[in-house]
Amino acid sequence: MTEASVLCICIEDLLFLYQHSHAWERFGRLLAQQAFNIVNERTESFLFKTPEERYLDLIEHHPDIFNNVPLYHISSYLGIQGPSLSRIRKRLSVK
Repeated sequence: MTEASVLCICIEDLLFLYQHSHAWERFGRLLAQQAFNIVNERTESFLFKTPEERYLDLIEHHPDIFNNVPLYHISSYLGIQGPSLSRIRKRLSVK
């Protein structure tokens, strides 16, 4: 969908870096904390927010996503069907 760079490191090399460098160990901890926070926020979003609120959060945090990602991927990410996303978008465009 968009250009990206991916860094791949095998677990043995990563564990070696953790054992021999406090900076890498800290990097790994911070990365794990960030991943946990993202998963936690996403889970809470599905539990406590309406699809419309999740849609508005997506627009607020990633305003140009609709230029780069097909709507069927966005509806799947929001946990709704395509027609529901269309209704939400239509309702919000009228407001």
